[in-house]
Amino acid sequence: MNYGISFEMVDLHRQEPNRNRRESKYFWDELYCLVSAAGFDTIEIPYEPKWDFGGRSGIPLTMRSIKVKFETPQNYLSILKSSGINKMIGIHLDPSLFISSNLDMYFGAYYHYAVEAIDFAKEVSASYVTLTITPCIGDLKEICPADVKWESFSEQFLNRTAEMLRNVAKYAENKNIMLCIKNEYWSLLRGHKVVDFLRFLDSNIKLDLDTANLVIAGTDPCSIISENINIIGCVHFTDTAFVDDKAVYEQTMPEFPSINATHVFRDIGQGNIDFPAITAKLKEFGYDGSIIFNCRHTKDIYRALLRTRYYINKALPESYLNGGN
Repeated sequence: MNYGISFEMVDLHRQEPNRNRRESKYFWDELYCLVSAAGFDTIEIPYEPKWDFGGRSGIPLTMRSIKVKFETPQNYLSILKSSGINKMIGIHLDPSLFISSNLDMYFGAYYHYAVEAIDFAKEVSASYVTLTITPCIGDLKEICPADVKWESFSEQFLNRTAEMLRNVAKYAENKNIMLCIKNEYWSLLRGHKVVDFLRFLDSNIKLDLDTANLVIAGTDPCSIISENINIIGCVHFTDTAFVDDKAVYEQTMPEFPSINATHVFRDIGQGNIDFPAITAKLKEFGYDGSIIFNCRHTKDIYRALLRTRYYINKALPESYLNGGN
């Protein structure tokens, strides 16, 4: 197993003091150095097409923005390497940005940017692209037509998702990029349901095992590993102490519960996820892929980096991660 850090720790979507500086190239140039200083030489990025349309080319999270600032992905990789980051291992695309009552537009955009993310992955020699499987249930219920039963709508939505994913999988296979799907705890395939869906797809698509999202949905990551090691393509270590006892997963903004304000995701080591047990189970069943540490929605990027490094040193030494970086 090798490990890295996810740039999803940089929250670009919600306003807070000094957030706008994260749209500038100088912010990212410094971040690369600090990621390396914290002992990480492998990264994953979220692929966020919204920045293609706002002129925010300082945000290196799309093919276009990287070409604007660095001319080629290879030049960008050289900048990363000069800062101590040797590899971009993977890319995550969340299609929730595109959801609307016009499902032709949604699935068209989903397919287009999934293919673009795969092309980008090929350019930067990444190993995988992982896709969020569906938008949140709350958003989907809002666009469900009044004269259509929810059960019928959700079934049709999943069938259309499956058809689209099979086409994306063929494209990824031709590019020699592993395609994975991630099921956040608010998706139509929350918890263990994603496994049955993968079997239904009957395609070479793998599971992105995301620890916090599984646990919140009431699923034990270790049992998923024991029963489905052959379909796990990548692993995300996310932490949480959140218990969804009020069906927050059905809200339109499940990451920010309106019923009782809380921080759903925590920095690594700040929640209740048993990472040593999960790592041991992965080793037991011979997993040799990547583990990406993701401090999603952290309140302090730099503390999150140091907290993650401290936790690894304390609870998951490099020998435990089978050689680390």
